[in-house]
Amino acid sequence: MRTSLIVAFLIVPAAIAGAFVGNDVSTPGLIAPSVTVGKERIPSSAPSLQLGRETLSPAELNMAVRAGLLPLGTKSLLKTEGAMRHGEFKWNEDGVPAGELKVWVDLRTQMISVFRGGHEIGTAVVVYGAESMESPTGRFPILTKSRDYHSRAYDAPMPYSMFINNTGVALHGSPMSSRRATHGCVGLPVEFARLLFSAAKIGDVVQIVRSDATSTPASRPTVKS
Repeated sequence: MRTSLIVAFLIVPAAIAGAFVGNDVSTPGLIAPSVTVGKERIPSSAPSLQLGRETLSPAELNMAVRAGLLPLGTKSLLKTEGAMRHGEFKWNEDGVPAGELKVWVDLRTQMISVFRGGHEIGTAVVVYGAESMESPTGRFPILTKSRDYHSRAYDAPMPYSMFINNTGVALHGSPMSSRRATHGCVGLPVEFARLLFSAAKIGDVVQIVRSDATSTPASRPTVKS
């Protein structure tokens, strides 16, 4: 029996400002968006699905979905210990049954979550579009994949590219730093991008959102600048 539904946690603000160099751009002077970063999760004291996972109560999930922190149908999350830095990630699909793959990108918290059958199998910090060329929000199917793509426009490697629109926006491997931004792509740690590239197929959905910081008092900071 649960003794409480929600535990209040602190949100760690981290303003990002200054000149940045994008992972898929070479033009100096790009300004990364000023955002608050932090993987926000709704913690639960319910029994874990398995070691290394945490489950959500219906009330907790409802709160997270309303805030745009998680997709509807989330069943479990990977446990993260402390804050995650740019370049760090977790990937664990042990015991997770086959199911539909969904990718959830939150621009406000600068995090990506990969779900299979509602269970999170991967999470990482991302870099994304500068203010001059913001990453799009919405629901996008993966249109094409290219393992060794190289950007002709910016003369830059974009390994494990998964393109989600016809204007060149992709999820792909990238050098990771809090002082980086892109021309609209979502940059991932290269090894994480490789794992996602292997797991994802054409047509799988990528949802890019900007979550609502004011709609829930519960959070767990997991990003270090």
